[in-house]
Amino acid sequence: MADLRDKFAAANVIAMWDQELRPNLPLVPSHIWRWHEVNPLIGEAANAVNMDDAERRVLILRNPGLKGPASGAAPNLSVNLQVLMPGEKARPHRHTMHALRFVLEGKGAVTIVEGKPCPMLPGDLILTPGMTWHEHVNDTNERSVWVDSLDVPIHGFLENRVFEPGPVRGLTPPPADEVFAAGLSPAKPTAPTSWSPMFRYPWETAVKALDATTPDADGARRLRYTNPMTGGAVLSTIDCYLLGLSKGAETTAYRTNSNAACVVVEGEGQSRVGDDTITWGPKDIFILPHGQWISHRASTDKARIFQITDRELFRRLDFLRDETRH
Repeated sequence: MADLRDKFAAANVIAMWDQELRPNLPLVPSHIWRWHEVNPLIGEAANAVNMDDAERRVLILRNPGLKGPASGAAPNLSVNLQVLMPGEKARPHRHTMHALRFVLEGKGAVTIVEGKPCPMLPGDLILTPGMTWHEHVNDTNERSVWVDSLDVPIHGFLENRVFEPGPVRGLTPPPADEVFAAGLSPAKPTAPTSWSPMFRYPWETAVKALDATTPDADGARRLRYTNPMTGGAVLSTIDCYLLGLSKGAETTAYRTNSNAACVVVEGEGQSRVGDDTITWGPKDIFILPHGQWISHRASTDKARIFQITDRELFRRLDFLRDETRH
């Protein structure tokens, strides 16, 4: 066998029977970034870093339970905080990574996606799908802060990270978002895409739809952000949801092999994640990692949580597994 192993080495092959069996990876712990801790850092970053010196003024949320130099907030998901001060602009660019913006504060800065202006009001969801040109402009008198989430880890693993700076070129403006309202769509077929052609999902519309949704048996209301052309996820690798909780009622515990990042929009409460209990409040961001039993309980009325997940990635690969505890 020693001679055979020498021959294997010379030929750059490996005997599988000599390798140790790999156990399942340890479960990723949850983590929470509390608004009262990160908010001052956003202010200090805005004072210290000029937009002329940065492509984007972004704070990357790093989960200490994930290893590796490119680790983000959750497996397959990068979650960040971006700030744009009054009068500032973030120049146009595009990249292969899908991205979304969920607005935490501001009076109406604008993200321009493929030439389409998308106002950014608190609670709004803005999509910037892969290889779409996008830029940010804040012509208001208040800073604008939003959550950025991207599928950066997937593109890193696949070695598919491509970035192109502006100026914008080769632009074919898509239909206005209003075209897709109220169950309508353009009569003339548009070129199929792997993402929603509706780039802005206003909070006012989303919360009205959530309140009109019939509660589940556990008292929670659940809403999915969808592509109006397909009824599927808004992006080919990222699926988004809105969760409304009833005060004092604990949701049915579930476990999944997908991962989620939660942004608390309103209210306070607790989430059980495996053996841990996370207490959260407005603008806190916390992670729901795969393989852990998860449930939520609101301690105030009108607790609402925006959820960013990689469920669509697992569904497309036919790997998605969900279970509930009765």
